[in-house]
Amino acid sequence: MTDSPHDFNSDPPSQSERSNEQQEFGYGKPPKHSQFPKGRSGNPGGRPKAQVGISMKEILDGDQLGKNGEVVSRRQAFVIALVNDALQGNQKAFSKFMNLMNRSGLMRRETVNRPYVVNVPMRTATKEEYDEHIRSMSAPPKRA
Repeated sequence: MTDSPHDFNSDPPSQSERSNEQQEFGYGKPPKHSQFPKGRSGNPGGRPKAQVGISMKEILDGDQLGKNGEVVSRRQAFVIALVNDALQGNQKAFSKFMNLMNRSGLMRRETVNRPYVVNVPMRTATKEEYDEHIRSMSAPPKRA
């Protein structure tokens, strides 16, 4: 058998080995001189530590300076602000205040010995009285 270029059983011709100076580089293959040495990180400080969160207990246990200069707890200041908003007609604040009262057990529950029932007596009217009443309700108000 002769060594022909088309012989599939023979080993491929040896390619010349690339020297260290002719290193291949490109995407994902930086040159040797710019790579980090073994055992040394590219980010020596590392990722910053996560900040410890503040709990709601820490927030509410602090003190707050009131409008008139007195020091009140933040819990009291929160409830005072909630009550003031509710008294100004804020329905959400009123609902939150009632929920807070109910959950804290401060809601006063009164027991009634006998239920209050309002009896409205029936009144019969003639057709003319009824028509007059309807007309007076639909008429525009009189100007003075």
